[in-house]
Amino acid sequence: MLWSQTFGGGPIIGVASTSEAESLILPVTEGCSWNRCTFCEMYTAPHKRFRPRDEAEVLDSLRRSGEIFGDRVKRVFLADGDAMTLSIRRLETILAAIQRELPGVRRVSSYCLPRNLQKKSVEDLKHLADLGLSLVYVGAESGDDGVLAWVDKGETFDSARAALDKLQQAGIKRSVMILNGLGGAALSRQHAENSAALINATQ
Repeated sequence: MLWSQTFGGGPIIGVASTSEAESLILPVTEGCSWNRCTFCEMYTAPHKRFRPRDEAEVLDSLRRSGEIFGDRVKRVFLADGDAMTLSIRRLETILAAIQRELPGVRRVSSYCLPRNLQKKSVEDLKHLADLGLSLVYVGAESGDDGVLAWVDKGETFDSARAALDKLQQAGIKRSVMILNGLGGAALSRQHAENSAALINATQ
């Protein structure tokens, strides 16, 4: 996985191996706008406090990445953990710049919390799809309301289903993240059954 971040005026490029192998990682936010889930420690460091990354910095990172990689970049992942919380205007500006600076890109993806889409219409999402957003990893974690409340997810079965339905209607591929074992021994059965129900409801 390629990632690109601007420090001291230049992009730093690295490699990692995940489901986004060979993607250029473009930070457009820092941290997570919710950041209350009891199971997550990814964004607890002080420098990971949530903030949208400065738009000029993002566009400059894209320009510099274009100078380095040209049309060799085929995939871009919008980081950090909560890129879809950005406004439609910010996202369309970023996606248009990807098309302009990295003409070889064929897939743009991002993480997404269901709440990120509450104020985004299907037409908004179709517009983003037209600009290249083609895959969203939705952090549902569970389909069971009891489990979700227990881990302070701030979501429900219905909120996750609504977000997944919007993405489907917009023609954006969805990858749903369910955490095995999240309910512990006491809630394991309802976690499994209602998570399966969520997936089956959004086919």
